Amino acid sequence: MTLSEILNLLLGGGLVALLVALITLRATVRKANAEAEKAKADAEKAKADAETVRITNTENATRILVQNIVKPLKEELNATREDLQATKREMASTKREMARLRKAVESASGCPHADGCPVLYKLRDNAKEQGEPGVGACDGSDDGTARHGGNRNKADPDGECSAVPG
Repeated sequence: MTLSEILNLLLGGGLVALLVALITLRATVRKANAEAEKAKADAEKAKADAETVRITNTENATRILVQNIVKPLKEELNATREDLQATKREMASTKREMARLRKAVESASGCPHADGCPVLYKLRDNAKEQGEPGVGACDGSDDGTARHGGNRNKADPDGECSAVPG
């Protein structure tokens, strides 16, 4: 091959076509990369939008849950607590009153008028009706005939039932 053939080959259509092909290929690769980047950005934007929708839905669900379930439950809990406090106060008051009554009943047997006391008679009578052992009849031998102003228990002629623990 001579120099003129080499130059003809180089400067002919082959080299120019090769250069044009390389430039065109480079531009095509750049365009493809740009489109891939755009598609990637679009996909990331779609993911971000989906995440935003998910967060919004979660916030709405949480708000609805709080409004429809948590707030009414809190209100009911507070009302129940108030009722419980009122019941505790009432129970304490009742307990104090019961203690006062118990103290009064226990001290009544030492009263000089205990033999004819209608309150003590009624307490003994009610205890017998309810079947409470040891209350109303000191030794359990009272058959119910001993009434106010009537016959007393023969085992306890004073009517004090001192043998029965209070």
